[in-house]
This record gives sequence, structure tokens and C-alpha cells, in this order.
Amino acid sequence: MEAFMLAWKAASWGVRIAAVVGPLLIVGTAYAVWHHKVYQRGYDRALADIAAEDKGAIGAATELRKIWSDCRGRGGRWIQSEGRCS
Repeated sequence: MEAFMLAWKAASWGVRIAAVVGPLLIVGTAYAVWHHKVYQRGYDRALADIAAEDKGAIGAATELRKIWSDCRGRGGRWIQSEGRCS
């Protein structure tokens, strides 16, 4: 420890600053890269979940449209408030 303190005192300000700032930059950069990867995975997952919900909603709407079209094709009248054909 004593040798480190002597070397520290003997070092110029530039070396001292580099010794402190260098590791901070390395750790900060590593954290930023990691955080970006985590964020990107979350973003990709959210888009996949939205796409899955959209597919389900589109499927349901298509099915309901088919029911409505069948009703109209038979000459019936669609009652929107009741969701049925008369």
C-alpha cells in the first residue's frame, strides 16, 4: 500500500486523472452497452406482444365480419346493439 501511495504522489496530475477517469469510462461504457441490449430486448418483446394481440384482434374481427356478411347474405338485418341477426 505504501508503494502505491508513493507512486500516486509521484505521478503527474494527468496520470492521476487518467487512473481515475479511465476505469470509470470503461465501467460506464460497459453499463451503457448492457443497458442498450436489455432495452432492445424489452422493446423487441413488446413489439412481438403487440403483434400477437393484433393478430388475435384481426382474427376476431374477421370472424365477426363473416357472421355479419352471412346475415346480410341471407337477407337478414344486423342488430348492432344485440350483436345478432334478425
